Amino acid sequence: MQRKLPKIINQDEFELLLKEIPKVTRVTKARKEQYKLAMLLGFESGMRISEIVGFEDKVPQLQKEQIGENQIKIISGKGGKDRIVPRPKRLNQRALMLLPMKIKRRSLQSFITNLAKKVLHRPLSFHTLRHGFGSHLAGLGVPLHQIQMLMGHSRLDTTGIYLHANPKEAIDKAQELF
Repeated sequence: MQRKLPKIINQDEFELLLKEIPKVTRVTKARKEQYKLAMLLGFESGMRISEIVGFEDKVPQLQKEQIGENQIKIISGKGGKDRIVPRPKRLNQRALMLLPMKIKRRSLQSFITNLAKKVLHRPLSFHTLRHGFGSHLAGLGVPLHQIQMLMGHSRLDTTGIYLHANPKEAIDKAQELF
C-alpha cells in the first residue's frame, strides 16, 4: 500500500504565518502569544498538539521543567514513548512563562486553520506544522534514522514519507551519477 504524501509547510510559509499573528483581531494578546508558542513547538520541535496542550488523562501538558537549555523532553507522547526534541532558538524565558498553556486543542486547531486560509490561501492543521519539521530536516540532509528518533516514529517507513521533500534535487543527483 502506497502512503499518501503529507501536507507540509516550508520555513517561508511558517514565517508568514508568524508575522500575521499580531494582526489577528478578536483574540487577546495573551492568547496570541500562546498560539505562537504552540506553533513554534510544532514547526521547530516537531511536537504533536497533544504533547503541548495535553490530551485527556493520557498525555500531560508541556511543563517548564521538561525544557532544557537545548532540548525538550517529551513525556508519554504517542505510544507512551518518551523522546527528546530540539528546543527552538526562539523559545525564550518570556515564552517559558506561558507554560503550562491554558488553551484547548480545538481552539488552537481552529486558529491555525483560519490563519493559514487567510495567509496561505489553504487550510492547514496543526499536524501540518509537524510534517513541516520532518520535511525541513529531510531537505537539509539529516539522516532518516535521526529524523525518526526526533519525530518519535516506531517505524522507519513512517519517517520515509519526508524523503519527498525535494524530488527535483533527488532526480538531479541521480542524473549526475548515471
